[in-house]
Amino acid sequence: MRLSLALAGALCVLPALTPARAHVTVDPAAAPAGSFVRTALRVPHGCGGAATTRISLELPEGVYSAKPMPKPGWRLHIERRRLPEMVRGAHGAEVETEVSRITWEGGPLPDDQYDEFVVLLQAPNEPNGVFTLPVVQGCEGGKAERWVETPAAGQSAHDLARPAPAIRLVPR
Repeated sequence: MRLSLALAGALCVLPALTPARAHVTVDPAAAPAGSFVRTALRVPHGCGGAATTRISLELPEGVYSAKPMPKPGWRLHIERRRLPEMVRGAHGAEVETEVSRITWEGGPLPDDQYDEFVVLLQAPNEPNGVFTLPVVQGCEGGKAERWVETPAAGQSAHDLARPAPAIRLVPR
């Protein structure tokens, strides 16, 4: 009997010691390098019971084309950064800036509901690479979750408490 109670107690504590599993993820998980891809950020919950009111997506350098899908009830903000030099973007046009951050604000998205935030973007042309999309999730009451961690060499994203959504880039 004592062993059963001790085991039950240990099992109750175990979830608190393991990394978060219900985090912001991305669909698809893989895409051809350099291709245009419809990317959905999946938000499965709020922040410790508080409703989500903001999703802010950081785009790494080298994403020359990114177009967010508007959401009813949410305001959309697009921030750009100047490139060190002009590059040839989609359809041969010269590009001076790229999108650095896309933010949806509004909602709210209650903690017990799920939604997706969609972006059409051109993935970096880095076959066999990994393209991370750090996300900061803001919630009512000033709460926030920062899904920004990237695994070190030899480490899995499953080992992280707050992994950034990532897309594996496959050869075309």
